Amino acid sequence: MGVSLLASALPALLATELCGGDEAGGGELARTWLQEFVGTAVMVALTCCPGAAVGHLGRAYEYGAHWVAMVAADYSCGGPQVNPVITVAMLVARGGSAVEALVRIMAQVGGGVVGWRLLFGGESFLTGAVGGPAPDAHLPLFYVFWSECLGACALALAVFAFATTKFFQEGDNYLVKMACINVVLRCVILGHGATGPAVNPALASSYAFAASGAWPPLEDGSPHYVAFWAGGLCGAALAGLAWRAITKFAGGECGPKFPNEAAKLALGAYCAGLALVAWRAHLGVEAAAIIHETKYGMALKARHPLTKLFGRKPRGY
Repeated sequence: MGVSLLASALPALLATELCGGDEAGGGELARTWLQEFVGTAVMVALTCCPGAAVGHLGRAYEYGAHWVAMVAADYSCGGPQVNPVITVAMLVARGGSAVEALVRIMAQVGGGVVGWRLLFGGESFLTGAVGGPAPDAHLPLFYVFWSECLGACALALAVFAFATTKFFQEGDNYLVKMACINVVLRCVILGHGATGPAVNPALASSYAFAASGAWPPLEDGSPHYVAFWAGGLCGAALAGLAWRAITKFAGGECGPKFPNEAAKLALGAYCAGLALVAWRAHLGVEAAAIIHETKYGMALKARHPLTKLFGRKPRGY
């Protein structure tokens, strides 16, 4: 853990130099790094715990606990981004500093390692095992890429629609905002099992490091990086471009009832839904069939010779 803490601290230390000696700018980047580091550690420790803690009680308990954990993590840490997908989507949609985005992402990876190690340390107190995302070994890279790409796109668009429009910027609507984002995230979790899913490259890579002590290898096509980093960040960029177009289309001054904000919210939610449907209606069906056929073929080969002689099929199918 000490190595991961040092590695994740490097962007903050380099930030001052990158600012050309500007102490104010360097200090701001250091504060950004600290918020993302702590926020991601808290987010992982809280939101990745409900399945192992209360999953045995039923889905309703798990889903409710996940929403409560999501609210607690966001509110207690001041609303950090805690996800490279959101960081890149915000950068593409609104512009800003690439250096700041890099500092955020590095802090998110380092904080994720700490969060996962905290979870592993408390695993003996949980009823289930702590687990993390990984691409399905039976799927070609094409499917794991698009699973994370479309899932990340849907999540980022949900954040834009529900967290940046004026309907949900007022304090009374905070819990509603978080509930709407959680519903979209839950749809991604239930529909994108080809990769876990993660829809958060920092969460996926920090889990791999925390669980094994090494970063995922760059070999065998690098499914981890193709899915979580290439797929996830491409989805983030797509969401950012879509939100820029939506904002331009629905731009202008807002009236008393936020007519333009309503258009942005509706279009953002609609595009998020399109991303979910694009996977579940076609690519997800193909991926599920490939996994099923691969496992079925492996089960056929693994039969006992006598079972093969009598032509019996694996019971699970």
